[in-house]
Amino acid sequence: MKIRREAKLALTALAAVFILIWGINFLKGSSLFESKSTFYGVYDSVEGLKVSSGVIYRGYQVGQVISIQFTGERFDRVLVKFSVDKGLELPSNTLAMIQSADLMGSKVVALVPGDSHVFAVSGDTLRSQVERGLMEQVSQQMLPLKQKAERLLGSLDSVLLIVQGLFNEETKKNLSNSFGSIDRTLRNLEGASGNLDTLIQGESARISSILQDVNSITGNLRNNNEEISNILGNVSAISDSLRQASLHQTLMSLDYILATTDSIMNKINRGEGTIGALLNDNDLYYNLNQVSENLNRLLVEFRYNPKRFINLSLIDFSSGKNALEEYGVVIFESLERLDINSELYMQNPGLKEVKYKDKYLYIIDSYKKLKPAQRKLDDVIKRYNDAYIVKIDFI
Repeated sequence: MKIRREAKLALTALAAVFILIWGINFLKGSSLFESKSTFYGVYDSVEGLKVSSGVIYRGYQVGQVISIQFTGERFDRVLVKFSVDKGLELPSNTLAMIQSADLMGSKVVALVPGDSHVFAVSGDTLRSQVERGLMEQVSQQMLPLKQKAERLLGSLDSVLLIVQGLFNEETKKNLSNSFGSIDRTLRNLEGASGNLDTLIQGESARISSILQDVNSITGNLRNNNEEISNILGNVSAISDSLRQASLHQTLMSLDYILATTDSIMNKINRGEGTIGALLNDNDLYYNLNQVSENLNRLLVEFRYNPKRFINLSLIDFSSGKNALEEYGVVIFESLERLDINSELYMQNPGLKEVKYKDKYLYIIDSYKKLKPAQRKLDDVIKRYNDAYIVKIDFI
């Protein structure tokens, strides 16, 4: 039976397609006649990895990458599908690591076997990891050197700035002046040493005479050493005699003084005598303090207002009124008596105190007529808002 021409062309085309497909897979490293196991790996990044990239196990290629596609809801992970020779048994905890294959940046999937006794089956997803690239490793190792170099450059820059600051015009001038001062100091020292040498040469005779006198004195001391020892012994004996003669009497006198002092202190503590009463009687102390304060008030009042203590009764028969009637300007009133050393007394010398019923009135000044008192009130009301005028009858 003859084969038709169209059938021959069809067979030839099919053979060509088969050879083409077989050739492409052969170039990729896969074979149409070998069975493969398929595994998956999920990665954050597959930079440098591509379809047909090799799958390496212990340095030998056992498969290739079949497909690469995104996965996850946000397409933030990459799913890599790769094939492995059917006869290769991989532990279930085998690590599928993407690592560099060469310096050009090509990547492969390296299978790092685990220690599990259970083996993975075709279709399983293996543990995944991305090894740092060569450039990343180099950068990581060079990072400390880079940081040290940056710190070194910063230090060098600071040193250069300091050196530049040291050798500015002002510093150069100061250094020049310093060297000039050192030079003058050395010259002065040289001159002083010359003067000292001249002085020693000129006074050599006197120095020799002084040394001879010193030598003579030491010779006399050496020759009269025994007499000097006797004199020192006599002085020591005299001082010992004086010390022994008066020591006992001195101790007795001191003991008597201490006993007397102790007796006096005991009497004072018991309140005996005037000093004891003053120190132990609190009421007496407070009374004396009150008397002193009242006397101080009386003296101050007498100093500034002597007319209050000279009572003259002058009566105007025509008006029928007391002639000593006055108008006083009150700047402060209090239920309690103010201290004579209070701020109000210090600020107003001559301040008068008048007790009216149960209050103490403090009058800054008094006048025979109302108008001067009113003018004084207008003046002090600026400082004492509660000031007012009161009528005073001394008689």
